Amino acid sequence: MLLRRCRLPRWTAILVPFLVYAIFIIVVLNLSFPLLKRTEGTASTTRYSLDFDAKSPETVILANADVDGTNLLRMTFRKADLDSDGFLAIQELAKFINARVREHIQSAVRANPFAFAEIDVSPQDGLVTWDEYHAHFLREHGLDDDYIGTHSEQKHVGLDRKTKEIMMRDKALWLEAARTDPFSLTLEEFLSFRHPESSAANLLSLVDDLLRQFDLDGDDVLTIEEFSSNPDEEDDAKVVNSPSHIRSVTEKKEEFRRLIDKNSDGKAERAELLFYIDPRHPRHSLQEASTLFSLADANRDGRLTIQEVLGQAPVFLASKMINTAENFHEDF
Repeated sequence: MLLRRCRLPRWTAILVPFLVYAIFIIVVLNLSFPLLKRTEGTASTTRYSLDFDAKSPETVILANADVDGTNLLRMTFRKADLDSDGFLAIQELAKFINARVREHIQSAVRANPFAFAEIDVSPQDGLVTWDEYHAHFLREHGLDDDYIGTHSEQKHVGLDRKTKEIMMRDKALWLEAARTDPFSLTLEEFLSFRHPESSAANLLSLVDDLLRQFDLDGDDVLTIEEFSSNPDEEDDAKVVNSPSHIRSVTEKKEEFRRLIDKNSDGKAERAELLFYIDPRHPRHSLQEASTLFSLADANRDGRLTIQEVLGQAPVFLASKMINTAENFHEDF
């Protein structure tokens, strides 16, 4: 009735709903896939908080008020305490860390095309060149287009030491990721560059490294004997017969049986090794949790209180429990 009174053209009945729907889709995409940008905040707790959950109002409030990370650690402790008994068991901590790792990897893979598209602009050809990334890096660090267009990459006058070190690290990571052309990255290579822990190609490369280290006969299959042996020690009878060596061999064989050899045939092919290497494998989270327990469990009762966690605040804030992204990038 309203359209008739206003005498709007008939096509508006189709166009208006279409525009509303288009705006709705754009809003959903922006909320679901926020563009990831590096920030160099002055407060370390802000960095930890943003990595924890940038979209959470609770996190934003805590980040502004949290000077030493106490509030963030208390909030995280409550989330990890699945049975709400006021204690953290090692299984609870490992499960929480594993969930954080999976969330980080999923987010990195999902955001990669959007970050790639933001940088691939001159020209927009499906490749990100070092010059494109370098300009983007400088722009993110507050430098204007005049500086970017005239600066010398060898000197970088006006940049502080920390920014120069980050840039040098990025250059080294770039060269490792650029498998087809040292001057440009494909979409998959860009993922390896920004998030090596999330890249299938990078994980396959780690499997190759594992085989080179242990696959003695070069058949591309790892046996339990190969995995548990150390060629450098095999010729030393004194070392081979020592209790520590025997214990190490026993532990590695048990690790092979429990964590690598999924079909229990005494050998591991590439698919099994890939699952073992994958940072989403529960063993990595359990190892991280075990390390945190060894440092924080003061009374050795096999569970952590919030006081014990706060007593080792710097360790927990730097761990995958809180600072998953930065921790990963140091590992890889």
